Order: sequence, then structure tokens, then C-alpha cells
Amino acid sequence: MRNGMLVLLAGLSLALWNVPAHAEIKVIEADGSYVMGDNDSKVDARRIAVQEAKGKALELAGAFVESLPQVQNYRLARDEVKAYTAGVLETEVTAEQTRGDAERPEIYVRVRYSIDSDVLLQQIDRYRESEDLKEQLLASARENMALKKERDALVKQLASEKDAARAGNMRKKLDSVLAREEANDDTNRVWTNLAIPLEDADDGGQELKQADLDRSAIVLERVVAIDPRNQRARYLLAAVYQRQGNQSAAEKELRTAIHHNPSNPAPHVKLGLLLRERGKYQEAMREFHFVERLRPHNVLTIYYSGMTFKDMGKCGKAVQYLNRFLKDKRTEKYTRKREQALVAVEKCGGERPGRHKRVRQE
Repeated sequence: MRNGMLVLLAGLSLALWNVPAHAEIKVIEADGSYVMGDNDSKVDARRIAVQEAKGKALELAGAFVESLPQVQNYRLARDEVKAYTAGVLETEVTAEQTRGDAERPEIYVRVRYSIDSDVLLQQIDRYRESEDLKEQLLASARENMALKKERDALVKQLASEKDAARAGNMRKKLDSVLAREEANDDTNRVWTNLAIPLEDADDGGQELKQADLDRSAIVLERVVAIDPRNQRARYLLAAVYQRQGNQSAAEKELRTAIHHNPSNPAPHVKLGLLLRERGKYQEAMREFHFVERLRPHNVLTIYYSGMTFKDMGKCGKAVQYLNRFLKDKRTEKYTRKREQALVAVEKCGGERPGRHKRVRQE
């Protein structure tokens, strides 16, 4: 496990939604243990015990979150509740010891989650209102479930294996599975602490300290070295590189993420924004059009396409897209983008939705 992960960006605030006036702090604790067999290492035994404890704690945390009146009103599926909860919690290992005897030592750990209901509900609102972010969290949760099944199967096989060479190969596979589980945990922690929204990646956000960005990059670089297909890690690493001013490295990470999973819209949107920022408008539009084919009613992709058409001097197309954005009631929360869209439409000689005026053609 990578226990050296530091708390990043404590001053980074999230957008506020309607939440209870008085926060409820809920402490969730759970334990996990693993009895070592002849083929087990103490290091892997501890890692397995930690993952077991975290799984139990997440189940308890998910049940608590499900019981909150606000969450009950959302009518979320249990898998969604667990995915959202996993996306905002950080695990603290509070106890650890070796039990049993020399022949069958048992590794025991205890973990703790502290849940601030106000903060949790704010972030769940963010997840619910972002189709892309919700998709990333659910994909991560599905991967963790698959990894746990693979780990359980390997542990069972390892316990009964008598051949030393085959047991060694199984330990290597088990180490790889555990490393991917831990990499997902690290990615979730960075995601929570950085709080760089998928859907608002071009708004700049608050100023981040260089030391915080550097620590984030170190963690995420380690994650993608362990699990090259981890798209959330690559997306975050691209965002960190971009904040550091390393646009080429950011573009490389996004293209690598797209190569591993071309149908995931999130890196396409982020790459399109990066290319637009670098003045590569045609390339940016290819990314936005790709996402639009996947998500034809995604209001933010419509906005980005409209603003990029304006940058290209194609005012007819710009007004067409931006008026679609402005007419959609879902955009009311995007105050800044609505203001920018209105200015762009007027500069193009267009008219706000509901009025009729000749649009200056490109």
C-alpha cells in the first residue's frame, strides 16, 4: 500500500449546492484479517487484509449514505451510492498487528472513514449532475469489483498450490492485482483532493501550489506505471501537467488514455479543450464532434463547439450551437458560460434565443 499519500490542496473549495445547515460527522470503522499459508508473504498478507477492511468499511459507509434523507430523495441505485461514496472517502489505517502462532500467523488491520455529510452531499451533487464524472466513478467501481474477484480466486488457488514454481507465478499475479487495486485507491484520493471537475476543465479553477501539483504528479505517474490503462489517473495527470504549464505532456497523456479506451468521452473533451487553448481549432472540433456523436444532448460539448466555431470565425455555426446551449434549461447553473455564450452570439451579430435577427455569416 502507498501510505505516503499526502493530503493535497486542503484549500481547494468545491461549488456549493443546497445542503443541511448542520453537518453530521459519521465515523465508520471496520477490520480485516488474513491467515497466512505456506505460499504467502507477510507483505501481501497485510495488503489483502487492508483491502478486506476497506471493502467492509465501504459497505458500512454506503449503508449510512443511503440512509441520508437527501440521498433517499435522489433515488440512486445501490451501486451508484457505493461508487459516489468511494469517490469521496479517504482511508486511515488505525491499527495493525500480527496474531496467531508461528505456523499460521494472522495479519490484522483496522481502518476508519470519517464522513462529513455536508461535504459528501456537495460532491454527490457534482457527480449526479455530470454524466461523464458519474461514468468514470461507476467504471472505477466495476473495475474494483472485478479485481476483488480475481484476487479472491488467486488467494484460493495459492492456498492449495503444492508446486513451488506455480505458486511463485501466482504470487506475481496476485501482486499485480493488489497493485492495481491500490492504484485505484490512490487515484480516488488524488481525484477527491484535487477536485478538478470533468465538465468545467477550461474554467481555470483556483490557483494551485506548485508543491501540491508536484506531489500529485508523482502519485499519478506511479499509478499509470502500475496500470497503464487507468484512464482516470491519466486524465488527472493531464490536468496536473496542464496546470504546471506542460501542455505537450498533458496532450500525450490524453492521447494515451484515448488509445486505451477510444469510447470514453472524458479524455476527448479534455483534449479538445487543450487543443482549442493551443489554437488548434480544427483538431479540437474533431474531438468535440466525436463526443457529440456519443452524447448528442451534452450541453457542455455543445457550448465548447460553439465557442470554438467562434474562435474559427465561423459565426453562423457558432450562433447555431450557442443558442442551442442557451435554450437548454440545464445550463442555468453555468452562469459564467451563459454570459460568455451571450457575448459571443452578440459579437457574431446574432440574437439571443427567442428573437430574430440576421446572423453574420462566416
